[in-house]
Amino acid sequence: MIRLTAVAAALAFGLSGTAAHAQSGCALPEGVNAMATQIAAGVNSSRRANGLNALQFDRRLSSAAQSHACDMARHGLQTHTGSDGSTAKSRARRAGHDDCFVGESLAWGFRQAERIVPLWMNSPGHRQVLLLNGVTKFGVGITDGPKGPNWVLVVARDC
Repeated sequence: MIRLTAVAAALAFGLSGTAAHAQSGCALPEGVNAMATQIAAGVNSSRRANGLNALQFDRRLSSAAQSHACDMARHGLQTHTGSDGSTAKSRARRAGHDDCFVGESLAWGFRQAERIVPLWMNSPGHRQVLLLNGVTKFGVGITDGPKGPNWVLVVARDC
């Protein structure tokens, strides 16, 4: 319980502290911190159930995820490629994360956070990202979009 509380506090600071996103016209859904905490708990629960390590929250990866969630919302995108041609790896590097590997899972339109991780776990490509062996960190981005919330999960491994 203490560990989840620490993750919740980190996530709350990470997403609430995205004033730049709010200033750029990127709307955060009501209860975004609780949503991000649910995603973190679901990802780590799924990883542990599959014999893998829990991931640690990384503010830089969260910034990269939030940036892409905002880009998707502003431009009506539903893709891993940003409006500027960026990839998950280039966005993580732009946010200051030096990595050897970056993976990304997306979802949009679902209003309930508890539906997102099961959705990803039932999709072969997304499941692969959630259950990557050797990744150690994650970040979450959530925004309101034209078709409902945009959900972005970024996982990574340092070099």
